Amino acid sequence: MSKLYVKVDLDLCQGHGVCQAEAADVFQLQETDAPYPQSIVLIENPDEAHREQVLRAARFCPNSAITVSEE
Repeated sequence: MSKLYVKVDLDLCQGHGVCQAEAADVFQLQETDAPYPQSIVLIENPDEAHREQVLRAARFCPNSAITVSEE
């Protein structure tokens, strides 16, 4: 399988926390200058063990702020 690459668009992220709930090893909410916390990516290239969680996080993100691509 291809290697995953994960990115969060901070212009779209509103800190709902769905990604962290789905893949806590990969995403974390962090306080920012925005009026709400935003998600940061802890592991930009997660391994196969995280594949399903990362894909669910992207699918269920209320603002479609997560992009998952395969290299």
